[in-house]
Amino acid sequence: MRLSDSFETALEALMAHKLRTFLSLLGVVIGVFAVTALVSLGEIATYGIKKGLEQVAGRSVFVQPRFQPDRPPLKFREEDRKLLSALPAKVIPYVFASATARDERGKPVDLRVLGVPGDFPKLDPGIEMAEGRFFTAAELKRAAPVAVLNPLAKKRLFQRKTPLGHSLTLDFGGGAGRARVVIVGTTKPLTGLFAGLQSVQVYVPYTWLWQRVPWIRPGEFHAFELKAGPGVDLNALAKRVERLFELRYGEDRVEVQNVAVFTETLKGITLALQALLGGIGALSLLVGGIGIMNIMLVSVTERTREIGLRKALGATAGEIRTQFLIEATVLTLVGGVLGVVLAALVLYLLVAAVPFFEVFILSPKTVALALLVSALVGLFFGVWPADQAARLDPIEALRHE
Repeated sequence: MRLSDSFETALEALMAHKLRTFLSLLGVVIGVFAVTALVSLGEIATYGIKKGLEQVAGRSVFVQPRFQPDRPPLKFREEDRKLLSALPAKVIPYVFASATARDERGKPVDLRVLGVPGDFPKLDPGIEMAEGRFFTAAELKRAAPVAVLNPLAKKRLFQRKTPLGHSLTLDFGGGAGRARVVIVGTTKPLTGLFAGLQSVQVYVPYTWLWQRVPWIRPGEFHAFELKAGPGVDLNALAKRVERLFELRYGEDRVEVQNVAVFTETLKGITLALQALLGGIGALSLLVGGIGIMNIMLVSVTERTREIGLRKALGATAGEIRTQFLIEATVLTLVGGVLGVVLAALVLYLLVAAVPFFEVFILSPKTVALALLVSALVGLFFGVWPADQAARLDPIEALRHE
């Protein structure tokens, strides 16, 4: 008997009992759907997390003094900035301060004041202007009293009206007094997973902070961020930074944080979750396979006389076994295709409905694996029923009622 004839006979047998075939398919459909959807959902979530992290920090290495209770805190100077400038990365110096301002109704709002350079948007691609402009290098040089608000600061301080051109009084407390700045621009909000992590921030020239806050000495920086290009190895860059500061200040004086480490950690977590979720889906597929085996055993019992007749006409045990294996495999493959289609539809709707899921991902590898596993389930759970059919004695089979 030709293989094509075996496929044709298998399809005829399945179509002869449509309801039973459909109910048998459900277990496989649900199993393949669960595996495909959960694994793909993990890939979509991984992409969203990675993109969100890149938007917040980019390909960065952060350098800040390490807190040591038995030693005075390290103060970064201009020499440290020049030292880092020799590395293959753009260097962003930061000066931090806390302040309070009052909104239009007079209520106090706590602010995080960041002293940054005038070309900050060029150094950090994640900073985009929504209104107005960023302060210039000339304004940084003369310590101009200008500021740029992030979206949360704009919302908390000015509600719906534009803040451009308005003055903002910052109260630094601690004897530093108040200082007034003119708002020249606002930045665009972040999107994705980390959008909610933004604080109320005001960007000002760090030279202005040096003049206005007594406990921040001129020429002092609190942290550095190194923005690396696409071809730079972040791990190697972080090690070079650690080595430079060890030679300059000794061991354990600075803390170097590499964004690539966070990315790899998140990748490991999501892979573990994918394996866990895929395992849960595989259990559904296992249950579906047991259902297929049960239906095939029933089919062998119902078709005992047919098997006996075919053997009497010359069909070998191998041909009978092949026919039932093909029938089980076709059944699970059809269920696999339906499960993949259902998973694709659900994933598409999720991506359209959930802002965090920015791209639709259904990799060919996942689809191929799902279909391969469904076919293997059919073969595995079809072996016993097929063997039972192949072992039937033709004389006893013809007598079966």
